Amino acid sequence: MVLEFFKGSSQTPIDDVQAMLVRMLEDGHDVFVTASDALFGGGKSKATKREVRSTDKEINELQADVRRTLMIHASVNPGDMPLVLQYASIVKDAERVGDYAKNLYDLVRYGADFSDSPDEDELAGYRDNVATLILEAATVFEAMDTVRAQQLLDKADGFLSNYDDHVRALCQVPPDTDAQIAVSRALYYRFLKRTTAHVMNVLTSLVQPLDRLDYYDEAPEDR
Repeated sequence: MVLEFFKGSSQTPIDDVQAMLVRMLEDGHDVFVTASDALFGGGKSKATKREVRSTDKEINELQADVRRTLMIHASVNPGDMPLVLQYASIVKDAERVGDYAKNLYDLVRYGADFSDSPDEDELAGYRDNVATLILEAATVFEAMDTVRAQQLLDKADGFLSNYDDHVRALCQVPPDTDAQIAVSRALYYRFLKRTTAHVMNVLTSLVQPLDRLDYYDEAPEDR
């Protein structure tokens, strides 16, 4: 267990950091669900826009709290630098979940609506997979469950390939295909891929050393 190796047995500011990271993922799940629900029939509204942006702001504030706590802790506990660097790396990944939720809501603002479309079930299935992944990642990270973390990583890695397949297919649709349909779906799958990759990067902190973090942002052959 990579993070657990560095942690002591007593309560420290690092434990507060871990709790804040869990909260960031949980808030990321909530804002993702809010934004994607709007895309599947909820539509745009001032209330939804306010909820998406306010939750994302809370995530950003938690990120700042994490960084401040890490900076102070590192200044008085230089021996914990490897652990501080681990958390400093993955906090940006947790924060990006909220950013991509805002991107999803932008699709709604631009007129996308996946409700009652022929491929609604498939689109919604991927949405549900990502929502579940975010919430499970929060639970696994809180428990520092390395076995479950690796299982989630292996499962989610398959999702990344599926998203790429969909984007590739949408780039090759006939010229007379409705542009809004093709563009909105290509962006949707791209945003799901980025969200998934950032959640996976958080999980790598449980199973990989510091120098191996973040590689799920890369193509498999470049990792």
